[in-house]
Amino acid sequence: MAINPPESRAAKRCMRVELLQILFFAGLAVFIGIRLYMALGRPVGRSPEEHAREETEKAVAREAAAPARETASMQDPSGRPQTAFSTVDVDEAAYDGLEAIADADGSFDAAEFIQGARAAYGMIAGAFARGDVEALEPLLAPRVMSAYREAIEARAAKGETLTTEIDRIKETRLQEASLNGPKAKIKVRFVAEIAHETRASDGSVVSGDIAALHPVAEIWSFERDVTNDNPNWRLSAVRPA
Repeated sequence: MAINPPESRAAKRCMRVELLQILFFAGLAVFIGIRLYMALGRPVGRSPEEHAREETEKAVAREAAAPARETASMQDPSGRPQTAFSTVDVDEAAYDGLEAIADADGSFDAAEFIQGARAAYGMIAGAFARGDVEALEPLLAPRVMSAYREAIEARAAKGETLTTEIDRIKETRLQEASLNGPKAKIKVRFVAEIAHETRASDGSVVSGDIAALHPVAEIWSFERDVTNDNPNWRLSAVRPA
C-alpha cells in the first residue's frame, strides 16, 4: 500500500481550503448580486398602472384645490373679498360706488338688483297708467310720489285714461352708483319699446297710439338706506337718457 509523503497530504489540505474559500466567495457574490438586483435592477420609469394612479391622485388634488383658488382670485391684496359684477352691464364709473354699497350692505347683489329694477320699471309704468296710487307708494321716494300723484289727479280731473304697453326692455345698464352716509343710490339706464295712448272720457284719442311702439331711453335713479332692514329700493328720479 502506497503511503503519501507528508508534503503531499499538506498540499491536498491547502487545495481543499482554497476550494471552500472559492465556493464561499462565489455564494456571497450571488447573494450580493440578488440583493443589488432587488434594489437597483427594476425597470427605469413607471409602469402604466403607477402612471395612471399618479394622474388620478393629481386630478383629485386639483379638484380639491379649485375652491381655494377661486376664493383667492376674489380677494384683493388685503384679503378682503371683492364683489363680482361681471354678470350685469356696468359702466366703469359705477364700479367704485357698487363696491362701497356692497361693503356697507353684505346682502347687496348686483344681478338681483338689476332683476328688481326691471320688475319695478314695468310695475311703476303700469301702476301710473292705471292711476294706482296705493301700488306706487312703496316703490317711489316721497318727492317722486308727490309728482306722480299730481299727474294722476290731473288726468282723473279731465276724465282721461292712459294705456301703456311695454313690448320689451332692450337695455338695462348700471350707469352710476354712490354711497353717501347710509344712503345708497344707483342710476340705471333703461331702453325700452313702449306704446302709449291717452283717451278722453268719450273714448276719443287725445294723444299717442297704442299700436305704435316707440323706443324710450331714460335714466332711473333708485335709492335705499343701507342701515334699514327694508331691502326695497325706491325710485327717486327719472330723466331722459
